[in-house]
Amino acid sequence: MVTPTGVVLAGGASTRLGRDKALLAAGDETLAARAAAKLGAVCPEVVAADAARSLVPGLPSLPDGPGRGPAAGILGAAQARPGHPLLVLACDLPEVPIALLAALAGEAKEGPAPDWIVPRWSGRLEPLCALYAPAALAALARRVAAGHFALYELAEDPSLTVRYFEGPALSRFGPPEVLFFNLNTPADLARWLRG
Repeated sequence: MVTPTGVVLAGGASTRLGRDKALLAAGDETLAARAAAKLGAVCPEVVAADAARSLVPGLPSLPDGPGRGPAAGILGAAQARPGHPLLVLACDLPEVPIALLAALAGEAKEGPAPDWIVPRWSGRLEPLCALYAPAALAALARRVAAGHFALYELAEDPSLTVRYFEGPALSRFGPPEVLFFNLNTPADLARWLRG
């Protein structure tokens, strides 16, 4: 598989938080810039799927594709980089380590290349920190065209080869509930800032 393009998902409305998550400060950088730096350590090219709002200086800022929510951001990146696999990281997953992103990218080189590599723990998928090969992006586009926007439902597509990144392969990076801590509400933000 070709080395993936890193995609910072930063186009959400942040309605539950009440302010733009992508622009929240994380030390001396924003959450979007932090995600971009992590992806940049793994991918030779990184873009921002930020609804063309130019939230990360120095990165190409992409408009949304069809659909809504994260699917629109991912499909916007797929349209801008046709034929490229995409390593996706949502900016509101601030605890995902670089080493985990590198492992996801490395999984694509093991054996027959799967179409979608997605972390799974306690029966939950983490599609906002996953690697999408072109076949998975095409399947997502078909689903969106049919009015289905939930990313996790890609796992049900019989045309795709899905590899779950789970068990010891995942837990060696830390407890999944910490790795995939998601900033959605003011309470989440307060908890994260307390460390």
